Amino acid sequence: MRKALLRLGRLAQLLPRAESGMAAVEFALVLPIMVVLWIGGVELTQGLSIDRRLNTLASTIGDLASRTKTLCYSDVDAIFDIAPGAIFPYSATGVGMRLTAVNIDASRSATVGWSRGENATAYTTSNNALMNTLVPLALRVASTQVIMAEVTATYTPTVGYVITGGLALNDRLFFVPRLVASIPLTASCT
Repeated sequence: MRKALLRLGRLAQLLPRAESGMAAVEFALVLPIMVVLWIGGVELTQGLSIDRRLNTLASTIGDLASRTKTLCYSDVDAIFDIAPGAIFPYSATGVGMRLTAVNIDASRSATVGWSRGENATAYTTSNNALMNTLVPLALRVASTQVIMAEVTATYTPTVGYVITGGLALNDRLFFVPRLVASIPLTASCT
């Protein structure tokens, strides 16, 4: 028994000097953490990239609509057709877009003038109360019109290990008609 204790004591003295496998053990402990951080960084970067592209899409469709004197249904459909180019290299499948002309009356109350949507429900006059919450008071100038451009998409991570499920991304921007006080929407372009 005494020999075993002496042998154990000598091994205990040598243990602090034995460093041959320490690097491998440290690597094995750190590797899973580094992989999770890397995957999470990739997923976060892709989500932010798609969010920026959605912002660009909302800005573009709102800007194009606000630069016209009149719009017809086919004009709005053509504006919505730019989505694949604006979202590239990501898929535009499932991206919702909505353009709404919000009329502001003399008492600064907002109502729906017209609305068109693709993969998103267009607003109707039943949504007039909602317009007063969507359009900030600072933008509600009496007797004017505001063009509201909205886009929505769901980002589903490729790996889904760090970010699970889908993240709802959306953007809402406001524009003032540039060439006329109010932009009408007609069914046919004549």
